[in-house]
Amino acid sequence: MRVGALGSQLVFQVSDWRVLTFRNLKREVSGNWSSMERIGQKPLPFFQGASLQTMTMEIVLDASLGVRPREMLKQIEQMVESGQAEILVIGRQRIGNGRWVITKSSEAWDVIQRRGELYRATMSLTLQEYF
Repeated sequence: MRVGALGSQLVFQVSDWRVLTFRNLKREVSGNWSSMERIGQKPLPFFQGASLQTMTMEIVLDASLGVRPREMLKQIEQMVESGQAEILVIGRQRIGNGRWVITKSSEAWDVIQRRGELYRATMSLTLQEYF
């Protein structure tokens, strides 16, 4: 069962043979405010428009759940370094109005087997809206 996707390369799913999901998803929506100084009065705030939305999430890449950690790390690294903008869908709902880019990824190699085989890794992704 498909849980969501960032484009066609990063598909979150739960099935008998593969589990790739996210956790700790946090989304930030904010406005862009400035202020104008006034003599003898408090500054006057004014709204300049919406800021770009950002999002963070963690992904566990676990070989026991049918995911090949090194392949996924390489695939996500390529998405970050190429600036690939994709539509983000969770459930059946599109998130945000535009596309999203992964601006940053960090990885922790949690379990490494005897011959250097990466068995489990945890990734933290930072996404930003892209228009």
